[in-house]
Amino acid sequence: MPSPAPDPSSLRSAWFLALARRYVRRRIARGLDGLYVAGLDAARDAARRGPVILAANHVGWWDSFLVIALDEALGTEGYALMDAESVRRLPFFARLGALPLDRSGGARSRAGLRAGAGRLDRPGRALWVFPQGRHRPAHLRPLGFEPGIRLLARWVPDAAVVPISIQYAWGDQPGPAAYARLGAPVAASGLDLNALEAEIVEGLARIDGAVDRGEAGFIPLVAGRTASPEGGLGARLLGGREAARG
Repeated sequence: MPSPAPDPSSLRSAWFLALARRYVRRRIARGLDGLYVAGLDAARDAARRGPVILAANHVGWWDSFLVIALDEALGTEGYALMDAESVRRLPFFARLGALPLDRSGGARSRAGLRAGAGRLDRPGRALWVFPQGRHRPAHLRPLGFEPGIRLLARWVPDAAVVPISIQYAWGDQPGPAAYARLGAPVAASGLDLNALEAEIVEGLARIDGAVDRGEAGFIPLVAGRTASPEGGLGARLLGGREAARG
């Protein structure tokens, strides 16, 4: 008989993750005009009290780098549901905490969701999910969430759900600045999918306000090119924060 496939969560490697985190911070610093974040404290508090489901909109290729950087900032033991074919083609993601999710529907999809729910068994554990199930420009409405997160919420009712808004905005630098706004955690029990989507849309509006008008609230998690004298989009954001404090 063939041996059973290993539990993907057992492949998560602390030393490999530590290397990846350093690599990710360098890539963000060089490829983006920094990473700016709001709402970390409330999410950290929720993770200290119990497991958390981190639900984000899915913009593009850089999202996986942001997940790794944010997981480090939150201090969580993070896992992420990822398309099963992508995990098969890129197995190193399993060593970072990726759990394969078959998106064909039915029993196979439910099994992947069950495996993710099984990780949420203690405080400090986190599961990243992208309810859209695919890359989609952040400005399109509705965001188009799939219902799988409802099953997760039902299976782990004591978890908190943290809505996360992700956006990339171009300014004076060749690369965009990355923004992540973590909304107020809500109880998984009785999760309202429409309310979750509305909160992420609100977070995207808050990011627009920070980028366009320099509204306060975001802090640099990873510095980009904004340290240069000419600055960039991130520098304007930080300048707005300083003006708000004055």
